[in-house]
This record gives sequence, structure tokens and C-alpha cells, in this order.
Amino acid sequence: MNKLFKIKADISINIGGRTLPIHTGYRPGFNFIDKSQTSGSISLLHQESLSPGEHGVVEVNFLSNELLGDIKPGIEFKFYEGPIEIGSGKVLSVIGWE
Repeated sequence: MNKLFKIKADISINIGGRTLPIHTGYRPGFNFIDKSQTSGSISLLHQESLSPGEHGVVEVNFLSNELLGDIKPGIEFKFYEGPIEIGSGKVLSVIGWE
């Protein structure tokens, strides 16, 4: 089984960027460093879905940590569907490789 690099984050979904809620397994592109995107899978921790205008605590799994930069609590990021910004977040903790 492959190891995944995992973080815990507080995210919010932008109004106007997406019309449907997200669920566990949602895989947007993430931007931690300007102009560098990597994909990750979101797992909702305390709710079944997250709709535009809402925020929640999630875990995000990445296959690689190469494009994340110097990731630590407090770092802010954005996530996208293609070129459309869907939401933003802040790293609460770095869980590391699992």
C-alpha cells in the first residue's frame, strides 16, 4: 500500500466557485506555492458534506509532498477545479507520512 502525506486543515468553500457540496473523496488541485499545483483527496471529519459558503475541518491526503513547500501549521492554501478557485484553507497540523 502506498504511503500518503497527510495534513489536517480548516477549509471553506467559496460561494460562486462551485454549486454542489463536496464529500469525502473530493480531489481538487491544491496550491501551496505560487503557480505549483498538486492534487489531494479530502476527507471530511465532522460532517457528511460541505456546501458553498460553509467551512469545516478536514484531512487532506497527498501522494507526494514535493509541491507543498515548507508546510507547517498556519500556512494558507487554495484549492481548484481546473482554473476555478473553489475554496481556501489553513493548515491546522501536519500529520506526515502514513
